[in-house]
Amino acid sequence: MKTNTFITLSTATANIGVLVGLVFLIFELRQNSAIALSQMTQERAAMLVDQNIAYVTNQEISKLMARIYTHFDFDSVTKDEWDQIARHEIIVRTRQRDIWFQYSKGLIDEEVYLLAINSAANRLPLWEWLKIPLPGKFTKDVANRSKEEGFQGSPIRTKFIEWSKNNKSPYEI
Repeated sequence: MKTNTFITLSTATANIGVLVGLVFLIFELRQNSAIALSQMTQERAAMLVDQNIAYVTNQEISKLMARIYTHFDFDSVTKDEWDQIARHEIIVRTRQRDIWFQYSKGLIDEEVYLLAINSAANRLPLWEWLKIPLPGKFTKDVANRSKEEGFQGSPIRTKFIEWSKNNKSPYEI
């Protein structure tokens, strides 16, 4: 075997080895991506479970949440309770902004994103009334979602908008 033939065969073999290595690397990266996505989903679910367990075990908070989000009894809420609702909504806003951000980077499924953006659009009037800080692009996307054809406001959105027309925010300056 001539030296040129040997060099050509060894180069071809090395190149095939590199291609096989790249194929395995691509499979491994896809697998790692799926595992990371699964971990993020599990962490998000665990946070929601923890939050709801805290509500269930605290009867006062549980009753307050029911008055606001189920019975829409906004008139019964005291200033201190509005403070609790504001803190709760800041947590919700932060979680939903995180989902929005991860979706914009291609890290979250559209189904999860749509649930979060619809929930945020339904809460936006409450957030504005509570004077919760709202980051720019996220807020624009949420506001645009509420104007899109096919968007249906939830009962809390509809009832809160109507109620808030005649009720000043306790956070007005």
